[in-house]
Amino acid sequence: MKKENTASLADGTLPEWELAVLDVFVRAAAMFGLRKSVALVYGALYCSREALSVQELQAKLSLSRGAVVEAIQFLRRLGAARVHPKIGERRDYFTAETDLKQFAGGFLKEVLAPALEKADIRLAQAESASRNTGSDADSAFARSRIAELSLWKSRFTACLPLLENFLGK
Repeated sequence: MKKENTASLADGTLPEWELAVLDVFVRAAAMFGLRKSVALVYGALYCSREALSVQELQAKLSLSRGAVVEAIQFLRRLGAARVHPKIGERRDYFTAETDLKQFAGGFLKEVLAPALEKADIRLAQAESASRNTGSDADSAFARSRIAELSLWKSRFTACLPLLENFLGK
């Protein structure tokens, strides 16, 4: 992250290497439309030697409790964060799944596959609605755009098994 942004992360108390790693995760998350808080929480867990609690993540990242809890829940669904019990402690502590293949596999299963399924439904609705757009020229134009999107959606769908195979799933 840029120097001027470090104040938002516990007043710049994080080591420079950790800020750089957090920036990598924030930029990667932005490419996939994920929340910045998810990237920051995962990055903090990834960089930590010890399991961290929600409260520790809040303080370290200057995030709200709600943002941290939401990020942890999402990361757990992806398989990117695990509960790490500490004997004698009532609160949960979390560690990162450092096998990024696991994270990527969870992303494919929890984010990309459902998005492609929803795209199928929406494209079918668009196809149906395109028949009632008015003129034949408008209808033909709408159907050509929908067909192009459907082709790209099919290509992405066809890539899913290849990506899963690449990740060793």
